[in-house]
Amino acid sequence: MLKGFTLIAVTLLSFSAFATPTPSELFSTLNQRLSYMEDVALYKANNNKPIEDIEREKVVIDKASKSAAKVGLDKQSVVGFFQTQISAAKAIQYRYRADLLSQTTSKTPRDLKTVIRPALIKLGKEINTKLALYLNEGGKFTAQDWETFKVTLDSRYLTDTDKQALFNALSKIRLK
Repeated sequence: MLKGFTLIAVTLLSFSAFATPTPSELFSTLNQRLSYMEDVALYKANNNKPIEDIEREKVVIDKASKSAAKVGLDKQSVVGFFQTQISAAKAIQYRYRADLLSQTTSKTPRDLKTVIRPALIKLGKEINTKLALYLNEGGKFTAQDWETFKVTLDSRYLTDTDKQALFNALSKIRLK
């Protein structure tokens, strides 16, 4: 009896793992990725590191586009999206660091190398996978999705203009 129940549970879980994600699920994953940016900013402030690191950005974009190509996304359209994500991430970091000039914090950021970067890489791959699944099932982002997108991305340092740029870049991603 227990074996039968386990088999049914595993089967159901494996089917849900390949279910087409909803736009809300995709937006939530993107929001999770951006939620690390205050920690990134605080880590960099505490360690006298600049927010902008062009060489690191090149590495991130290269790895993200290769990950995207592996799941069937058009590499160039993903490059534009990840460049826009980096711009939004830097905007969050700059705005948070500006606040730190007048507001001290006792918060200890998560470690950039051992915690944040691995999480960002994992979430980036998850975004690519969800996008590929969504687009493969004929999904398209619409004006109605914009409202959900705008609400889901909840960083206090992300403006509607930042969100619009992200949504526009997301909408341009296509399959190979």
